[in-house]
Amino acid sequence: MDFAYYFLKEGTSNYVKTELITFLTSNPNITPPDPNSDELDRVYTYKHPVLGFEAYFVMSDRNVINHLDRISPNYFDVHFYVHFNVLLTDYAAELILDIVDDITKRFRFLTYNEAFPDVVPFKRPLMLKAFTTWKRTYAGKNPEVVAKYSYLDSSSYGSVLNYMQKQMRLELTLEDQKVVVSKYCFYKTEKSRTAFIAIKWDGISPFILPPAIDILILDDGKTTRFISLSEIMSKAKKLFTIIDGYGDISILDSSSVKKLYKILTKEKFSPLSVKLEELTLNNILDI
Repeated sequence: MDFAYYFLKEGTSNYVKTELITFLTSNPNITPPDPNSDELDRVYTYKHPVLGFEAYFVMSDRNVINHLDRISPNYFDVHFYVHFNVLLTDYAAELILDIVDDITKRFRFLTYNEAFPDVVPFKRPLMLKAFTTWKRTYAGKNPEVVAKYSYLDSSSYGSVLNYMQKQMRLELTLEDQKVVVSKYCFYKTEKSRTAFIAIKWDGISPFILPPAIDILILDDGKTTRFISLSEIMSKAKKLFTIIDGYGDISILDSSSVKKLYKILTKEKFSPLSVKLEELTLNNILDI
């Protein structure tokens, strides 16, 4: 199921369409429609370059808002809207709203969704609330769909996606220091929707500790151990340093590698009590 925001103007439906087309096509992450297509709807497909989710900006030759009689008569449908999967994360919806915000400012558009009492200027809290309400309603009516996915709370999911967008910059910044910029691994258990977030460490390299980690996997070539990060931090928090300008992202530098490895191999940690199965990020929802 898709969720949509519609664009309108007050007093007129006129605007310079070529300027909107130029705006959309100037975004390197937006693919324009086939110029030879005879479809009434011209779809400009946005795909996030790192996170991979999509949104569809649609220009049409017809009214796109159902039940226009429900809104005030001085607002006019400009035949332009954006829609995307209702099960996207709140974080992804926020990034789409960044584009929507820019469009409304440039073209003096107003916005509408069926959850709104009427047409409104761009109001991020209201628009995000409408999205999350629709998402929860859809999930409540379609539990069999949601049950196919694992779950991360919105805060943790947002931290994961935010870190993923910073990975390339970290790799470039730390290239000369030979620091491993850790990548996330995701796991689930057989009888729960809860997703667990992990990183792997070889026991010999300085590495980045991303936010929202549940498990550190020590894989030193001799053994593989799944260790709770909260237990590790209770014994070794002082070995990690927050990186300035990166929020809650930490680093274990070369001077602390042997100390951490000794703690992980000599100290006692709770054994893993469940069987974990690896999964991909696109099999996780924040609802």
